[in-house]
This record gives sequence, structure tokens and C-alpha cells, in this order.
Amino acid sequence: MDRMGQFGDDEFRSPKLDELWAEYRSLSPDPDASANFMPNLWQKIEARRVDPVSIFRRFAKICVLGTVAVILIFALSISRIQYEPTFSSNYVDALDAAHAGDYVEVADAL
Repeated sequence: MDRMGQFGDDEFRSPKLDELWAEYRSLSPDPDASANFMPNLWQKIEARRVDPVSIFRRFAKICVLGTVAVILIFALSISRIQYEPTFSSNYVDALDAAHAGDYVEVADAL
């Protein structure tokens, strides 16, 4: 037997329920009845959808920009910090500079 057939329509109707349905109808707008309803709906759905490729593309751009920034920082810091060598001459040049006057004296003595 059909369940709905057991009860009359009056048993399911109550003023409280009618008020609830009326409030529901007033709060929910009627859908668009034009021919562009489905294309417009799909455009809204596609606009909200997040493309996974765009997430990876954005991550790759961030990584590339970070790498470029690090390289620039290293390049600028290396170019600014140029240490002069502690010894600008070799051992023979240092001995020659220390004893430069000796050769002159020897040449004058001959």
C-alpha cells in the first residue's frame, strides 16, 4: 500500500509548515529561465574552479624569482667585498725590497 495514500493531505498540512515554506520561497530566488542559464552557470562554476596547473606555474615563478634574488645578493656582496691579498709580492720581491740598498753599496765599492 502506498504510504501517502494512508494519510490525507490535511494531516500533513499545518499553518507552521505553510509559513516555513512561504519564508523559504521568499528567501530563495527563482532560477533564470532564459536560454543562457546553463552556459552562464558553467561560466560561474569554471570561474570558481582552481586550475592545478596555475598553482604549479605560480610556484615555479616564485622559485625563479627567489633564485634570481639570491644570485643578485651574492653577486653584489662578492663585488663589494674584494679582499686585497695579504702579500702583494712573492718571496724574491720581498727580499729584493728589503736589501735594495745592499746592491747599491756593492756597486759603489767596486
